[in-house]
Amino acid sequence: MKKTTNTFNGYRRTLLLTLMLTLLLACAFQSSADGPKPTGVSAAGSKSITIGVGEEVKLRVNTKPYYADDDYLVWKIVSGSNYVRFEDNDRDGDDIEIIGVKAGTAKVRCYISGKSSKKVTFTVKVNGSSTRTITAKDSTNVYEERWDDFDLEVKNYSSVDNLKWTIADTSIVRFDYYGGDKKTLTGTREPDFFAEKIGTTTVTCKDLGTGKSVKFTVHVVRDDD
Repeated sequence: MKKTTNTFNGYRRTLLLTLMLTLLLACAFQSSADGPKPTGVSAAGSKSITIGVGEEVKLRVNTKPYYADDDYLVWKIVSGSNYVRFEDNDRDGDDIEIIGVKAGTAKVRCYISGKSSKKVTFTVKVNGSSTRTITAKDSTNVYEERWDDFDLEVKNYSSVDNLKWTIADTSIVRFDYYGGDKKTLTGTREPDFFAEKIGTTTVTCKDLGTGKSVKFTVHVVRDDD
């Protein structure tokens, strides 16, 4: 009988410790949050926006109450994903950046996680034209010594994902670390190149989002040695 009682008491102590640990973890989770879960969400400004291809816009919302934790907010392109894209991979918070990809109209929604009925929807119209022109960060006329590596860089582009680099003559200049005869590379604003042999060729960077491009003329010269 004594052994049974001891076993029961052991089970009871284990259950009590488990319960206490669960409560402590719950309290720790609550204390780490910035605020309570929002009960409502509304647009901060106009819900109808017009931008050009390659241009960015920041969409903002307000939470109710204002001090609620905006980590509960989720963003989604509910229609027109061919016309706009998110600027980065973040999908929460009280603001989001959208980039116009091509002419058309998209719907972008912000809602409270677990409360899909608590939402606000933005209409983003993308015009076919854009004032954005991709440019070189430095000179477009470049001199490099043979067998040296170097990089080219652009600015004012719509998105890194939209950048496509093309080498006219890969026997003179090639992408460094990417193989000798690869003529194109996408998804970077500052690729590395290798000066293969003496001569002159062009390297073009095109912004696929806007259709604009910038061309570099690369002169490979004899090294001083």
